[in-house]
Amino acid sequence: MSFGRRYAHRIRAVVVGSCALLAPPAMPVDAMPAAVAVAAGMLAWSAVHYRFGTTGRRPRLLLAADLTVMTGLCLGQALSVPAAQTLHGSTWVLVAVSIVAVSYQLVYPAPLALALALYLAAADLAGAMLDRPEGWAYALPNVGWLLIQSSLAQGLYRLVLRSSRTADAAAARTAAARRGHEVAQAQRSAEREYLATLHDTACATLLMVAVRGSSIPGDVVRRQAAEDLRKLAAERVTTGESEVAEELREEISGNPLRVRTEFAGGLGRAWHPAVVALRGGVAEALRNVALHSGVDHATVRAERAGERVTVTVSDDGAGFDVALVPAHCRGLAWSVVERMTAVGGRASVDSTLGRGTTVRLEWPYV
Repeated sequence: MSFGRRYAHRIRAVVVGSCALLAPPAMPVDAMPAAVAVAAGMLAWSAVHYRFGTTGRRPRLLLAADLTVMTGLCLGQALSVPAAQTLHGSTWVLVAVSIVAVSYQLVYPAPLALALALYLAAADLAGAMLDRPEGWAYALPNVGWLLIQSSLAQGLYRLVLRSSRTADAAAARTAAARRGHEVAQAQRSAEREYLATLHDTACATLLMVAVRGSSIPGDVVRRQAAEDLRKLAAERVTTGESEVAEELREEISGNPLRVRTEFAGGLGRAWHPAVVALRGGVAEALRNVALHSGVDHATVRAERAGERVTVTVSDDGAGFDVALVPAHCRGLAWSVVERMTAVGGRASVDSTLGRGTTVRLEWPYV
């Protein structure tokens, strides 16, 4: 609706202003001063009406003033319409009145707009009667056409308005469905993240105890269980940055393996969710070494090139055939690969039977 109002005010200002500029040259020389005064008044009023009409300030006062000006223009046709002009339909006054009546249809409610068009038609007919009392009937067809134009404009505007509202409703439904889909995706992502954390913490610790049993010192198990509980209870942070090296060292320090670290230079800070994914990937890779490699040591290397952080976890243990991993044994795929992908990174697993395994983590990955 606001677009219709702006369009109505603009097209009205252009048409009425053009008519006012072209009117004086058509008048006889002796009548030109009066015609120039009328045209100048209409130009000034068009500017004022456009100024206040587009801002929507004091609409009732603006309408009252507009009707007063247009009524004066209609009744004063003798001052601005040449006496030799016998066709009422070709007068600039009728063109100006017509565009004003049509613009009303886009600005005001339908009953009021049609009533205003009827008033302007009556004012224009009254002006034609004053201008030529003996032959005013010539103006009737054109006055009737003014009413038809206004009715057509009102109908077309209502049709466009109804179509636009239907389109807006459809767009709103689509947006709501999209938001619902995004919320559902976020919920599923959160569920996957929680399941990955559960797999990486409590489940992995219990499995490690079951496989290695008494070979793991009790204090190591207690410390690992406490750390698992902290991770499960912690609120997920999605903003800010963290120290990459500090987070990785903290994760490695709680692992029962003998881990050699090779950090090239300063790793700096990175987006917190990405650092969490890197730390979680290192933790899962080390747990897989402890559970499946047959060795008690591993190497963690980390380096930074520009914005990209690369971390590798490698061992020289038994290795495995990636293609033959059962569907229910997908810890690396679920806990590492998907977690890195979710934050815009990448994880890959390279392993050969009898030659060890290397897990490579990269963030960001372009």
